[in-house]
This record gives sequence, structure tokens and C-alpha cells, in this order.
Amino acid sequence: MALGGCNNFAEFAALRVVLGALESCSTPAYLLITAMWYTIEEQPIRIGYWSTFLGLANAFGGLLAYGIGHLHGKLESWRYLFIIIGAVSSGWGICMFFGLAENALSARWLSDSEKRLAVERLRGNQTGIKNSVFKRNQVVEALTDPKTWFFFLFGLSTQVVNGAASNFGSLIIKGFGYSSLKSTLMQIPYGFIIVTANLSAMYVQRWIPGQRRCLVAVMYVLPALAGAVGIHTLSRDKRGSLLACYWLTSTYTASFAMIMSLIISNTAGSTKRTTVNALFFVSYCVGNIIGPFAFKQSEAPVYASGITAMLVAYCVEIVALLCFAVYAAFLNGKKEEVTGPITNADTIDNDEQVQASFSDLTDVENLYFRYTY
Repeated sequence: MALGGCNNFAEFAALRVVLGALESCSTPAYLLITAMWYTIEEQPIRIGYWSTFLGLANAFGGLLAYGIGHLHGKLESWRYLFIIIGAVSSGWGICMFFGLAENALSARWLSDSEKRLAVERLRGNQTGIKNSVFKRNQVVEALTDPKTWFFFLFGLSTQVVNGAASNFGSLIIKGFGYSSLKSTLMQIPYGFIIVTANLSAMYVQRWIPGQRRCLVAVMYVLPALAGAVGIHTLSRDKRGSLLACYWLTSTYTASFAMIMSLIISNTAGSTKRTTVNALFFVSYCVGNIIGPFAFKQSEAPVYASGITAMLVAYCVEIVALLCFAVYAAFLNGKKEEVTGPITNADTIDNDEQVQASFSDLTDVENLYFRYTY
């Protein structure tokens, strides 16, 4: 809301730093909370549900900005945009503070027996719930685990695209020959495609035998890759085709939701999970920093460097997803040489597995943990 009172760049820059610091915890917190409430099989669909609001924000954010832009009061219309959206966010923050339960044990609306049931149903995850003790060995394992750096690469590649396509979406559309106002409105279909892609991807991976999440993620990156190729190669006079190609690039967001489900499903140990989440979102931020720099004002309206950066990022993401699937399958095979075939969803029927499930062991330490890919 304070951004609505800024009068110069220095004030904007200072408040943006504060805003970025405050909002940086949101998505990592959502992932940790999701892991503490839902089974591995349920997690992708729950992540799909809350990540669809990115699409709704894209769709209705354009309409909201359009409507607020037509307010004529004592202040400039752009100031009302910050004040109104900030007030709504603050109000919802109060609701979250009093209503959101971190896990079943802190849920005031559950009885003691319901809390026990909610915790017990997560035993098969082999990831535990929460342990507040800091374990240095888990930090070391997180930093030396190749999976961590796969996740880092996932965050970097997806967010180079986000920093480019999402943040510069109106600029790209304007380059097709549309006015600034129409460019804002053309973001609405982009948002609805995000919603459709995210929800459909989560159910597709549920229906495919073995929940092949990496394969499904690749399936949703390919249309986005085709869209970026179209933007890069089509003539500027084919506005409709260029616009359709831009809308296609939004399907990659489904792969990002799938990647988030891979992180929480494949990382055990409270300290390790927190460390891996932190590194992933560092790469998330770095990608969002890199993406906009690819869009050079001197290249308007084609923005060849920006579109090329998107193409490279899509290709890196596809290769990384396929390599991760191969690596996870290899790790499962090594564990099965010791314990025999088992999946996380199997009924736990021996004391050793029962003890391992809530002992705050990492995925590497726990021989009964199986990776999802």
C-alpha cells in the first residue's frame, strides 16, 4: 500500500526491496505446509490447486488493472492500484494469521483422534512431519546431493522464462501491433490457459501408471517451446498467429507446479527439506533476475534475445527433467538391492519401517524411502 505514496525512484526501490523480502517466504511455506498435510500421491493435485491462482491473477489482474486505471479521483490511477491491491492482501493476511494451520497438530478445528489420524496417514511418505532441531549433517547432505542441484537447475530454467514471458508479456504483445490497453486485456486468455494447464497436468500424472511426473512436465513444456519458436520465426504481420503462440508459452507453468511436487516428494529430513527449498527459491529469484535482462529496448518490437533466452531455458528444463527421472530410477534400484521392492504408498508392516517413517531421517539415510519421478 505504501508504494501508492511513492514520488521518486529511490522510494520505489527501497519499498520494493522490503516487499520482496516479505513475500519471499510465501511459496516455500506453501510447499512445506503441503508436505505436512498430504500424502505423496495427493501433493501434486493440491499444489496444482493453489498454483492455479497464478493463472487467475494473470487473468483477472489485467481486468482489475484496466478497471482501476479508469478511476478518476484526487490521486493518480496507478496509486489506487497499489492501495487497493495492498489493502486486499493485508486483509487476507489477517485471515491467514488466525485461520491457517501449519500442520494437523496445530489445527484447532481437529479433535485429538482426528489429529492422530491425519498424522498417521502420512507415515507412508517416509518424510516425517516436522522437527525443529537443526541438523548440520542434513545441510551437508543437501549441498552434496545431486538432486538438490537438479532442483536448482529446474528453478533457474523455469524462472528465466517467467521473468521474461510473464513480466514482459504486455510488452511482447504490444510488439505484435496491439495498443497498451489491448495488450493488458490480451493477458486474460494467458491466465486461463495457466489454470487449465496446471489442473489438467496434475490429473494426467495421477492417471498415468507410476505417476510419471517428469514425463508429464516435459509434455507441458513442449507446447510452450513450440509457441516460443513461433514468436521467433513468424512474420510480424501475422498478429493472430503470434498472439496464439504467446498464449501457448503459458503451458510451461504446469511443469513448474510439477517440479514443486517433485521437491517435496523427494526430500526427507526437516533440515534438509528446508535447505533444499531455500536453494530452490534462490534459483527461482536468480532466474527472475536474468529473464528481464534478455529483453533489450534496442531490439523492440522483436526482442530476439529475449525469445532466444526463453527457447534455451525450455530446452534446458526438458533435458534436466529427463536426466532427473533416470537418476531417481537409478537410486530406487540401488535401494531395492538392499530392501527389495517397495513403494512409499505400501502399507508399513514392519518395525524398522515404522521407526524410519517419523525419525527425521533424510531420503538418503532412510533405506525405505523411494523417489518419485
